[in-house]
Amino acid sequence: MGYFYSLVNYLKTDKGRHDCLDYIRAIVIMFAVMAGIRILVDIIL
Repeated sequence: MGYFYSLVNYLKTDKGRHDCLDYIRAIVIMFAVMAGIRILVDIIL
């Protein structure tokens, strides 16, 4: 439980919020790229 509380406290800071948004943005970009590659592979094959 200590890890959860430290994470919540970190996300309450300005830097934590900024980092969280950056991580979410990176995850969305990775999924979009993977989906695009999958679509291209399906079209080609």
